[in-house]
Amino acid sequence: MPVVTTALLDTRGLLCPGPLMETIRAMREVEAGQLLVVLSDDPGTRTDLTLWAEQSGHELVSVATQGSWDEITIRRLH
Repeated sequence: MPVVTTALLDTRGLLCPGPLMETIRAMREVEAGQLLVVLSDDPGTRTDLTLWAEQSGHELVSVATQGSWDEITIRRLH
């Protein structure tokens, strides 16, 4: 099994739709099978990225609250 590279995108401080737009841009740089970890303190990002991952055909790996921000991990599938 190949090694999975994880990219980190820190969108803390950005308001909707900033985190979603930055995630879409960052996902273009991630290869299929790799993970993108998004940090966000905007409460809408959790829902936005969950829906976006589902609609765009990527895998939502995890959503975890880390104090005042969320850590959302998405695997690029294609």
